[in-house]
Amino acid sequence: MTKLTQRWQQVSQYLADGRDTLLAVETALQQKDNCGNWLSWLLPSLLGLLFVLQNPLLYGMAPAYDASLFATMGKMWADGGVLYRDMIDIKGPVIFLLDAIGYAAGGFQGIWLLETILLIWGLNALYRTLALWGVAPLSRLAGMLAWLCLYAYRYYYGNMTEDYTFCLGLIAQYYFVRMLLAVHFRWQDALIPAFTFGLIAMLRMNNAAMWCGYYFALFVYWLWQRRWQDAVKLTISGIVGLMIVVLPLLAYFIWHGVLKDFWFYSFGIFFGNSYGNGHSLMVGFLGLARTGLLLLLPVLIALVWQQRTESGTQRPWGALVATQLAGIIMGIVANSVSGHTYEHYEILFFTSAILILPMVIQVARSGGMAGQIGHQRMQQAGIVTLLLLVGYILAQHIIFTWSRFESPIPKLSHELTVSLAASIIVTMVVVGGWLMSRGRQLYLPAMSLLVVLSVLMLVLPLERGLIKGRPFDDVSAQMVNYIKANSSYNDLIWVDGVVPQYYVWTERRPASSYLFFDNVTPPYDVRTRMVDDLKRNKPKFIIVKLTRMETVMGGKDKDSTPSFINYYRYITEAYQPVSADLPRLYQLKP
Repeated sequence: MTKLTQRWQQVSQYLADGRDTLLAVETALQQKDNCGNWLSWLLPSLLGLLFVLQNPLLYGMAPAYDASLFATMGKMWADGGVLYRDMIDIKGPVIFLLDAIGYAAGGFQGIWLLETILLIWGLNALYRTLALWGVAPLSRLAGMLAWLCLYAYRYYYGNMTEDYTFCLGLIAQYYFVRMLLAVHFRWQDALIPAFTFGLIAMLRMNNAAMWCGYYFALFVYWLWQRRWQDAVKLTISGIVGLMIVVLPLLAYFIWHGVLKDFWFYSFGIFFGNSYGNGHSLMVGFLGLARTGLLLLLPVLIALVWQQRTESGTQRPWGALVATQLAGIIMGIVANSVSGHTYEHYEILFFTSAILILPMVIQVARSGGMAGQIGHQRMQQAGIVTLLLLVGYILAQHIIFTWSRFESPIPKLSHELTVSLAASIIVTMVVVGGWLMSRGRQLYLPAMSLLVVLSVLMLVLPLERGLIKGRPFDDVSAQMVNYIKANSSYNDLIWVDGVVPQYYVWTERRPASSYLFFDNVTPPYDVRTRMVDDLKRNKPKFIIVKLTRMETVMGGKDKDSTPSFINYYRYITEAYQPVSADLPRLYQLKP
């Protein structure tokens, strides 16, 4: 027992020394808190580099389903294919444009590099955004570290539309805040938000919720201040940014004769019954609730009230809250359109969450912003909020099994309610024990949590990067190796079903434009068009879903359509298994 006590005292001393060192570093950062300070660039950049180590594209492997599809279509565009003719998906063109640029620059690793650059830029922009609101450097970095750990563990796929939205959102947010704090409208601050708005609108319109929130709140705020000309210039800047992106793309689609296809697959298909489960605001709200962001809002509002009553405070805190609330509300609406509860949709709220969390940490540290005389009640509210947030997030994983698949709304509502109740109970117990303790030293648990998060950020991304994105099993790996050994770069293959990872693993092009349509029901027969493409292009290999093919051809699938039967009939007539060891890999008959 004595040795255990001594060890604990040693650990406590190490943590205390670490706290003193961090505070000294923070003081140095605070004194040189400007863009020219290399350390203020280094730390956010290091966080970004650690985060992207988990992206499978870095290792030549395949990210998740949608992300592999985007990478494949970007590769095809870089190789000269025509979007919405040679390769089709129900997304805007910018996600494929970004991947085409990345692939042209350096293959699949080039796509990883482009996303990495945007993320590092975004995190550095966030670091400076928080500085503009008076958040101390350590609070900024701790909040960024904590949220990136959650992002890495729960959500991150790499190369998703939401991942690019997060990066571009952080970049735009810095310039939006500069406009909010400026006395007059400045075109140099409006240009990047406008350009990124155009990119996001042409990437996935739903993802523009944060931009719309900032534009709406800024417009109303400036009208309220009677800055009519600034409000008009803001509107013009948004339109100009949209046109800078849209007009070259429209020219491209008109030139290649696919303008109608661009409109249909980017926008029109969502107005019918071809995709989604129907509009549901509850879906959007539950996505927001799952992030824990709602728990942070009361402290933010209390902080704004405190700052508005502080003498000498010049920052428009009320307008900041308005921008965040507008973005959150629009995010709920945007995520409710499809009716799907996919967890990666929640990333739309992350630009707000990763801005607000460091502010709450700052309140928990000092009861106010850096350099101010804090309020004890505010500090206590910040501490309790952080305890609630940590408990709420952990409860979703400890009590329930976290799933990347859709959950029914009643099940998801139940899980979140139980998680919140568990968090409240645990927080009450922890706060009670803290109040009854003699020392009430906060640096020990705070420093311990910081150490744990730092270790997670060092270990988790690398571990995931070395494991995730590999072929599913030995048979899958053998099929990939066989295709690569017996075909060339320009040969075509086809993958039955929606498993575009094989196109990334083999770096071969698909033989049909409709490579991801199993969960989409457009107003035409997809299978008929697939068969026509396969007959015309004659892929060298086809990876089949053997069980489904046997079920359909055996007449056991009552939902099979004639075109579905013809699809598998053509495969069985024109192709044969390469060997008994690889029964799912078919090759063209001689």
